[in-house]
Amino acid sequence: MADPSDVVICAPLRTPIGRFGGVFAQQTPAALAARVIAEVVARTGIDPDRIDEVILGHAYPTSEAPAIGRVAALDAGLPDTVTGLQTDRRCGSGLQAVLDAAMQIRAGFSDVVVAGGVDVMSAAPYYTHHGRWGIKGPGLQLHDALARGRVTAGGARHPVPGGMIETAENLRRTYSISRADQDAL
Repeated sequence: MADPSDVVICAPLRTPIGRFGGVFAQQTPAALAARVIAEVVARTGIDPDRIDEVILGHAYPTSEAPAIGRVAALDAGLPDTVTGLQTDRRCGSGLQAVLDAAMQIRAGFSDVVVAGGVDVMSAAPYYTHHGRWGIKGPGLQLHDALARGRVTAGGARHPVPGGMIETAENLRRTYSISRADQDAL
């Protein structure tokens, strides 16, 4: 086991970013994450058997990839001995995954963890809570997960108007933060 105080990020790699409803609209989050994981393994040359865990932040999960860290690890070709999980801290989910990975290493539970975040906002589902036991009455109400998540993230007592998306864009515009500056940070 490595010294638990030696926690390093050795291969930062981002998923691509596109416009809502754009080029990645038909891409699944699991496929996008699997491609990045496979690329990290290829670029670093790490033996996949050395990877203990994959932790992915994912703000709009579905049952298409439950525990997306595990699904993406398997789809990336990692051995089935690699465990995986997902975190959801809304827009901070990817950062939380990195923090969780660092904590696992510092605590001595893992040596090598792949961590990051993935979302395809265009793939966020519509859902209902009322269809399992049959549809009664005039129809079924569907909720847009994106819209609901923005107003329900604060719970019943603290509704959130807007969200971190608007805050990030406003700060980017106000302070003229370019994509190159974001990547450099």
